[in-house]
Order: sequence, then C-alpha cells, then structure tokens
Amino acid sequence: MRMIRSISVYFFTFFFNAAISFLAFSITTYYLDEKELGIVYLYNSTVLLLVPFISVGAQFVLAIDYFKMPPADYRRHFSNGIMVPLISCALFTLLFLLLFYPFQDVVPVNFFFAIVLPLYCFFAVVNDISTALIRNKEKHLLFSGYSIGRNVIEIGLTIFFVVAMGLKWEGRLASGLISLGAAAIFSLLLFRAWKLWTNESSSREIRQVATSGLPFVPERLAVFVMAYSAGFFINYYQSTEDVGLYGAGMQIAFIVNVSIVALMSWFHPYIFKNLADVPNIRNLRKAVFLYSGISAFITLALILALPVLFQLFIGPKFQGGQVYARFLSLGFFFWSIYGLFVGFLLFKKKNRQIMFISILGMLLSLGLNFFNVRQFGALGATYTSMIVYFIMALVMIVLVNKQYNLKKLLFSSLKEEGLAINLVHKSSSTEL
Repeated sequence: MRMIRSISVYFFTFFFNAAISFLAFSITTYYLDEKELGIVYLYNSTVLLLVPFISVGAQFVLAIDYFKMPPADYRRHFSNGIMVPLISCALFTLLFLLLFYPFQDVVPVNFFFAIVLPLYCFFAVVNDISTALIRNKEKHLLFSGYSIGRNVIEIGLTIFFVVAMGLKWEGRLASGLISLGAAAIFSLLLFRAWKLWTNESSSREIRQVATSGLPFVPERLAVFVMAYSAGFFINYYQSTEDVGLYGAGMQIAFIVNVSIVALMSWFHPYIFKNLADVPNIRNLRKAVFLYSGISAFITLALILALPVLFQLFIGPKFQGGQVYARFLSLGFFFWSIYGLFVGFLLFKKKNRQIMFISILGMLLSLGLNFFNVRQFGALGATYTSMIVYFIMALVMIVLVNKQYNLKKLLFSSLKEEGLAINLVHKSSSTEL
C-alpha cells in the first residue's frame, strides 16, 4: 500500500507538471509570433545542449554515490562534487562573453540572455541534484511540492511577463530563469538543512566526480541531438519562423512522449520482475503487447485529435504546426518500441549495446537532418525523426533477439497457465 501511494504521488506530479507546461505553451502561442516562439525554442534547446557540459554528469554521480558512502564521507564528496558544475558555469560564462556575436547568429537573443545561459544551466543542474536526493531520501510529498511549486511559479511569471507586461520572448525566457533560480535557492537551503556542506575542499575529489561523470555526457548529448538539434538545422536552412512552427508541432507531439515515459516507469519494473530467475513468458508477452497496444492507441488518438487540439489550445499563427505534430507523433511511437525493448537489455546490463544504439541514432540524426532539412525544409526534420527512431527500434529488437528468443516469447503456444521457459540464447552474448 505504501508503494502504491508513492507511485501515485509521482504519477500525479508527472502529469500535473506536463499539464502546466502545456498550459504555459498554449498561452505563449496567443501572444508570441512564429519568430519569437522560434527564439524560445532555440534557447531552450541550447540549454539542453549545454547542460551536459556544465554538469559533467555530476548530478548522476552524486545521486548514485548517496547509497555507496557513509554520511560523513558523502558530505565531503557532495560539497566538492557540486563545485564541478559551478566551475564549468564560470568557464562557460567567460566563453560566452568572448563569443557573444557568433552565438547571436545561432540563437538571436540579446546580450543579457546570452551571458546568463550558463547560469540558467547551472540552476537546472542544481534542480536535478536536489530532485534526485529528494527521491533517494523517499520524501515523496516534498518531491511533489518542490516540482509542482517550481512549475506553478514559472507559469505565473509567464502570464505576468508575457500577457500582462507584453515582454514577448524575453518574458518567456525570464520566467524560466527566475523559476529555476528560485528552485536552486530552495535546493541550497535543503542541502544546508541536510548538513551536506563541509569546509573540506579537495581538488582530487572534484576531479574524481568530474571523471566519474564523463561517461554520462555523450548519453545526454545523444538525447539532445535526436530530439532537439533539428531546430538549429531549420534555423540555418529555413528561418526562425519555421523553427517556431516546428516547435509548436513538437510540443503537441510530446504528449505521446510524456505518456510513453509514464508507461515505461511502470512496465520496466514489471519486465524486470518477470525476467528474473526463470522468465515468465505469459506475463512478458502480456507486457509487450499491452505496452505496444497502449502506445499505438495514444499515438493514433493524438493524430486524430490534432485539429481539435490546435483549434482549442494553439494560437491561430501556429495552425501550420499540425503537419509537424502528425509525423513527430509517429516518430515517438517508434521510440516507444525502442523504449519497451531497452528494458530487456537493461536487465542484462548490456550498457555498451545501449550506448552503441544511442551513438548510431545521434549520427543518423545529424546526417539525415543535414540532407532532409536542406531538401524538404522543416518537414524534413520530421522525416528524420521517424527514420531514426524506426532504425533504433529495429536495431534494439535485433539485439534483444540475440539475448532472448523473441519468436518463442511472442508467438509460441502456451499450454499451461504461468508456463515459463528459458528464453536466453546459449550462443555467445558478447557485447558490441
């Protein structure tokens, strides 16, 4: 019962925040034009690009090491580890000071928002660290209040700056910066209350955290390249206005993505449980087909509902984003299939194979966007999304089939209730 309550809190928080974010986006489409929304999309995409370099994976290292160290050692480890993103933030701020004009050609913002971009990323990293620690400490209600509170502040500031004061894209970016800054201040107070600060500085400890976090950087970069790099290709080959229309379609298509992430948070533990010891084919088959069916239903339902969603929630200037939302939703469906079967490799700890698929997807995204966006405009970016996620899903299925007999899992006859057989191939399971 306690587990059900905690899961319910996380699911409620997840979907409530998604609804708030969608509401904030819906409001901006009525007060910003295509170019202004394109600037917001490019800026937020740059944040996602820069965060891995600011954090150097420190948020993951500090979250994992929480369970591996005695409290006294962890306090020293934490105090030095959080210096990694702080030092990176200072270095990147200096870099942006020197390279402001070239950066403005890529993301057309003013001097202030260019210079505070590393600080924006630092706030985001602190937010990641604090939410991870809150989850580690199993403070579920605090997690919900913290997460929802930050989003409520952001949408409130968005309404104030964009609607009341008419600050356009500057107001939308300011609301994100201030809400993340407020969350970071609250997080620092939490760290102090949890007695995570010490005066024992150690350059060796700082280097150790940075070195341990480095493997997380390419994985985060792969996420950016596959999901958000298209905006920069569109901006270069087309216009910032086209980025805004594409961003509107992406925001709607993300409804599929959000639903899939929620599905995976339940189905992955279920798959792990039924792969343990002797695999239970009946339950695994049920999970595969149920997950795939729900994903297909959500995708199809969203595509059919697009005209109504755009009419009710999206401003008249962005109605052209429907076509992008349609193809991007299909791309996210293929990603859902990848996300389903990655659970099988995670169970076998085939991390190198998973990284191989991520790198493959990243290289395909860059290469295909270079061709597709230049040839087909913003619509070409949606073609890239569908192709890349389809290939990733296909490669994932092939690799999983090398570890498990998917034909036997999905299509063999079950003569006994709860029948379980060995699905693991006896052939070499050497990683790529």
